[in-house]
Parts: sequence; C-alpha cells; structure tokens
Amino acid sequence: MTSIDDSSNPSILKLSQLQNRCKRDPVAYKQDYDAQSRRLISLVEILLLSPSADPSPSLVELIQFTAAVSSSSYKGEESDKIATLLMDLLVGSSNGAKNDAPPRRKQNPGVPVLQTSLPVAALQLHRDIRKACVSALILMRNKGAVQPLCLLQLFFQLLAVLPDKNLRESLYHHIVNDIRNINKNGKKDEKVNRTIQSFFHRIVQASADEAVPGGEDSPTDYAAKRATQMTCDLYRRQVWNDERSVHILASAASSPNSSVMGRALRFFLNIETEMDSDHKAREESSWQDCQTIDLHLHSKKTSKKQSRIAKQVKTKKKMQHEREIVVMNERHDKGVEASRKLFFRNRTPTRSSRIVRDYTETRQEFRFKHLQV
Repeated sequence: MTSIDDSSNPSILKLSQLQNRCKRDPVAYKQDYDAQSRRLISLVEILLLSPSADPSPSLVELIQFTAAVSSSSYKGEESDKIATLLMDLLVGSSNGAKNDAPPRRKQNPGVPVLQTSLPVAALQLHRDIRKACVSALILMRNKGAVQPLCLLQLFFQLLAVLPDKNLRESLYHHIVNDIRNINKNGKKDEKVNRTIQSFFHRIVQASADEAVPGGEDSPTDYAAKRATQMTCDLYRRQVWNDERSVHILASAASSPNSSVMGRALRFFLNIETEMDSDHKAREESSWQDCQTIDLHLHSKKTSKKQSRIAKQVKTKKKMQHEREIVVMNERHDKGVEASRKLFFRNRTPTRSSRIVRDYTETRQEFRFKHLQV
C-alpha cells in the first residue's frame, strides 16, 4: 500500500495522482482507496465532536477524492457508502460515521418516500464542509451513482434552511437541471415526476397551514416559494406541463402567504406571453445557426466536406424561403386588418367592401404563387 501526502519522498503519491491511477487500474489500487476511505471516516468522527469548528485542511480534499473515485472506479457498494456518509453528515445522523454502516438501500420509485421535515444539522457545519459535501453529491449524481429522489429531497430541504446564498442558488439550479435531464428527449419518468410533484404539493400545503397573517416567513414558507418557482420554471420549459403542476400552482395561488400567492398569480397571468417569447427566441437561434456555414477555407477539401457544405447551403436557402413567406404573410395580414378598419371608417360602404374584397383576392393569389415555388 502506498502512503499519501508526504512531499519528502518522491515515490509517494498525492491524492490527485492516486485518483488517476485508481481510474486506470481500480483493482491494483483498491487498498490505497480503502485506506483513504477509512481516513475520511475518522476525520468525520472528529468533526462530529465539534461541527462548527474549523475543519481539517485535508477533509475537503478527501471528500472530493472519495466521491470522484467511488462514483467512477468503485460504483456500487463503495459509492453507496460514501453517499450515505455525506448525506448523514448533512442531516445530522450518527450512522454515517461508522465504518460498518450498511449502504443506503435503493428506494422503490413507486412509493412516495419524500418527507417535508427540514434538517437543521447542516447549519452547525462549517460552510466549507457544507459546500464540499454538496459538490461531491452533485458529482456522484451526475455520474449516476446516486438515486435521484433521495438526493432531490435532501437538496430541497437544505435549500430552505441554508444561509449561504451562492450554495442555495447552486442547489436550485441542480434540482431544476436534474429534473430536466430525467425528462429529456421526450422520455418522461412518470414515477419520479409524480413523487416530486406530490412532495412539492405537500410543501405548499404545509406552508398554507402554518402561515400566520402578517408574520415572518418560516423555512417552510421559503420552501413553498422555491417549490412554486421551480414548478413555474419547469412548466415554462415544457418539462412539467401536466395537470399536477397546475394543481400545485392553483394551491399556491390560494396560499395565505403573499409571496407564494404572488408568484403563482404571475404565472397564470404571464405564462402564455413568456412561452411565446421563448418560442420566438428558439426560432431566432435556429435561424442564426443556419446562417453560419463552415466553408472549410483553411482545411483540406474532401468529398465528404463538400457534401456537408452543399447540405448546409440547401438548408439555409430553404430556411430563408420559409422565413420570407412568413414575413410576407404577416405583412399582408396587417394590411387586411387595416383594410377592415377602413371599411368601418369610410362613409361609402360599397366602395370600402370592394377594396377589402379586391385586396383579399390579390393577397390569396400572391400567397398561392409563393407556396408553389
């Protein structure tokens, strides 16, 4: 077994070097990883004696090392053990500091296991430890080593109690992006969506039951605000555009908390305008993308590159033609509307109706000719 972090001996590895070698040869360096894992558990036990004290300088580095290596080279029992250790450290459980602690069992996605209780143990930890644990769990989730439901529940509960603004924003963006990735490419996980939406609905209902008119916002009220905002964002991005999301926002609209109610009412008043602006922005982005053609002026000309250029030019011409037709139709539609207004203004209805009829027939012939191109 190779020792770590002794700069006097050039043959001794650093954690970054050991991480690289564990990825290349996991079996040969398994004992070195186990030694670092036991070292992490010992440092966590020392930290639990005084959570608010300044942590050991090597603790943050060990958290990042074990999370990265366990989720890539030793995914399974080792990654479950590290994830359980970090989650228990955030929620204040003492089981996470034991070496023989069983790994967290995989939950049944069909059973709603999310709880609305808010953990306060994370407030006692040093801010660097909180940030390191959250970053490590996000890394493990991105590599598929952690189940989504338990981590989303923990992050949402931390979102309501943590005083660190930057960490709260990181948690919010991760939750939204993780739900988007679960439902990307049109493949929606209805079991996960139903469980998370039920959790959000209970948070909103709990805030409505605990709300006191004129009182200060509690952590439950802040969690209800975030649940409402997440539901609005996911509906606007067409991830949760179903009836359950509307029920959550309808409950938020009748909440006695003014902030929760205001966010829900703004959603119902402006969602169509916002989704229309998003659609126009996507169309404009696709239009700008088709305008850029890589002509390979400074590279070797091959038949494959030439066919790619020809395809891009053909796509550009087609998009330009479709865009011109849309612009002309919009312009003529405005002209028809102006002619109708002229009909009601003019004192001679016969002449005005003839103008409207002639202009409409000309417009239809013009559109037909261009559609035949």
